[in-house]
Amino acid sequence: MKKFFAIVLIFFLLACNQDDNLSQEQKCYITKFNQTTIKSTGQQFYLSEYIYDGNRIIKKLDYHLIDNTAPGQQTSTYTTQLYRTTEVQYNTLSQPVKIIEPAYLSDTQSTENLIYDNQGRLSEKNRVLTNITDGSIANVNLKYFYDSGNRIISITEKSVNSLGDIYGESTKMLTYDTEGNLRLIVQTYPSNSNYKTEIRYDNYDAQKNPYANVNVPFEDIFFLRLSKNNHRKYSKFTYLNGYPTGTFETSEISGYQYNEKGYPRFAEYQCY
Repeated sequence: MKKFFAIVLIFFLLACNQDDNLSQEQKCYITKFNQTTIKSTGQQFYLSEYIYDGNRIIKKLDYHLIDNTAPGQQTSTYTTQLYRTTEVQYNTLSQPVKIIEPAYLSDTQSTENLIYDNQGRLSEKNRVLTNITDGSIANVNLKYFYDSGNRIISITEKSVNSLGDIYGESTKMLTYDTEGNLRLIVQTYPSNSNYKTEIRYDNYDAQKNPYANVNVPFEDIFFLRLSKNNHRKYSKFTYLNGYPTGTFETSEISGYQYNEKGYPRFAEYQCY
């Protein structure tokens, strides 16, 4: 009987350890992305990178390609060169509260100030655009609205120039599917009720979206981080008086390859 109880105890401990392992599944954070391939050489580069302090993004690095082919060299060779570093600052609650982006290809420097509601949700973002040549300042204000499931369902945007004049307003309405993936963004404009744009995300996989762990609302990936899985089709349409204007974008891939943790291999990761 003692042996029997010992065996039962061993199985019980093994089961607990397995449960602990499941509950302590590693979370992976995206580090390098925006992959590009040089067709003539097969070289692959990542053109964007996140720098972390623990699990907090403190910098976003952007690179461009440099052709460093030597004179007379038959095969072209490329390398990357850093051209922009965006910095992120946090409050004592580890919420990102300021995103500072330097001027590049223009004389405008951008600083975004983030505001949260009493539930810890991003409620407002004020983007200050400073002309480093003449000191003039323009502002873009974004406000975020949520449903009962804490999903962003609408965003209003208002742009004001240095004279205080409003030069742009729009509203984005967001729609999700039952799996928690963003499906449709409809953007309308008060100044022209006959004009609208639509962005559609389709053909989602069932794997982990690496951007879902990004807690900084960078504009270039903002909508990507709202989905649980990875879309494989993207479409953007514009309409005037209810009819397509002929201006549209679309891209589609058949699927991704995934790593052993279920994340797509279009990026690199660090896991905890």
